[in-house]
Formats: sequence, C-alpha cells, structure tokens
Amino acid sequence: MKIGNFTTKAIIVSIIYSITDSFIHYYIYLEKEFEFIPSETNEFWMRFTIITLFILFGAYADKHSIELIRKEKEKRIIFNATVTSTQHILNNLLNQMQYFKIVAEEAKAFDKDTTELYENTIKEGKELVDKLSSVEELTKENIFSSVYPKPDKEY
Repeated sequence: MKIGNFTTKAIIVSIIYSITDSFIHYYIYLEKEFEFIPSETNEFWMRFTIITLFILFGAYADKHSIELIRKEKEKRIIFNATVTSTQHILNNLLNQMQYFKIVAEEAKAFDKDTTELYENTIKEGKELVDKLSSVEELTKENIFSSVYPKPDKEY
C-alpha cells in the first residue's frame, strides 16, 4: 500500500513527539540516560500507543481523502455526461428549428404538415429534457441512453 500525504506527516509528527518526549524526560525529569525508546514498560506503552494513534489517524485521513477524491471524480463524469447530453438535445432542437424557420420564410406561412412537424419537434425536445431530468441512477450510460434517439425512430 502506498503511504499517502497524511500518513507521512503522521509518521514525522510521531518521530518529533518521541524525540520531544525523550528530551522532556531527560532534561526536565532528570532521568539518567537519554532514551529514544524508553526502557520503562509503562512509558514505552504510553509512547507506543500515542505514536500508533497518530499513524492510524494519518492512514484514516488518507483513506478518507482518497474516497472523497474518487466520489468527486464520479460527480465530474456525471456532470460532463449531463452537459453533453443537454447540448445534444439543444443542438438537435436548434437545427430542427432552423429548418422550420427556412420553410416559414420561403412559404410565408406554415402549412399543416410543417405545423405538425414543428409541434412534434417541440414535444420531442420537452420529452428528452424530461427524460434527462428523471434519470434516477446517475451513470454515464443511463444519461446518454435517456436522450439519444432510438434507431428505429424516423424524423
């Protein structure tokens, strides 16, 4: 397992703590020898417990950070898929509307078929946006499949 940023910092803090505790015992409590690893059992277990807790906390922070980063990447993928799908819907709608604009300008009015096609296009755009907004399980595949037309559908 790769040691992460917080675990590395926790190990450094643990070493500094151990050295500082050794200095305190040697200079303030006037122990006979400077001991980086204490010979007294009670002192050894206290220091060992504190160092272990530092390192475990660092490892937990690394694991939690990696999980948050992974979830954030998933959200970005989903967001990008949503934006791309929305752009697909809007682009198709605008292209179809451009066709109706050209026909209306040439004919100076809409005929019955063009009006029906116009209404169906608007309806389809609304349905696609509704389908996109109602996707329950936010995956890239579900978002794309909710907006791309079925192969058997004719325009």
